[in-house]
Amino acid sequence: MKDFKKIPISNPIERWVWEEVRRIPIRENGERLVPLSLYPERIIVHPEYFIQGIRGALPECYVRESVYEKLVEAADLLPPGYKFVIFDAWRPIQVQQSLFDTLKERLRREYPSESEEEIVRRTLTFVALPSKDPLRPSPHNTGGAVDLTIADDRGRLLNMGTEYDDPTERSRTTYFEELLESGKRLSREEEEALENRRLLFNLLASVGFTNYIDEWWHYDYGNQNWAWVGKREHALYGRAKPPFMWRDDIE
Repeated sequence: MKDFKKIPISNPIERWVWEEVRRIPIRENGERLVPLSLYPERIIVHPEYFIQGIRGALPECYVRESVYEKLVEAADLLPPGYKFVIFDAWRPIQVQQSLFDTLKERLRREYPSESEEEIVRRTLTFVALPSKDPLRPSPHNTGGAVDLTIADDRGRLLNMGTEYDDPTERSRTTYFEELLESGKRLSREEEEALENRRLLFNLLASVGFTNYIDEWWHYDYGNQNWAWVGKREHALYGRAKPPFMWRDDIE
């Protein structure tokens, strides 16, 4: 088996350009959204936004069928006893709007001298623009995006260098790779974070996922992010929603 911790992260994108991403055409393949909590042997669902009481957040995480199969495939490559921990996957528009507005206000307080345009730019680094446009959906609203990390065989989250959703440059997937390349001597904790990010990245890349460069935890399959990073002609997933028989108010 490959030692994924020793393989440097080779993210093909250096700068994310949302306008280019949103121009990718979508050929919806019609896959259903399925729950992620039914394989607790290798996948643990820990829905952060529901836990934190974000309005509209669900207690389950849903992804497209192929995304689920690929996560299972990658999970089976983890060291014995290790598991993926899912923070978020399919995301309702209401939650996307709440996250966008909350972070925007937080950044406005932190950078009071910056223009509205600059504050929006900073916000978009970590939260995609909420969208009901079928041609320009938010990545998480497609069921093709998943936020995750790894827990060891005793249930401890691996050190990734930042907490989930940390809105700083340290969350950039290649942050520790770049420090290493600059000649900086990494601390023991930084070396550990470097190797753990490599493990997560290389495991998921090996089964077809792509990474959003500014968030070590965010991976895509089948949506416009995935198509853009992989230079594919079209995406497979547009907007979607879970097959809820009794609820029409979630989108």
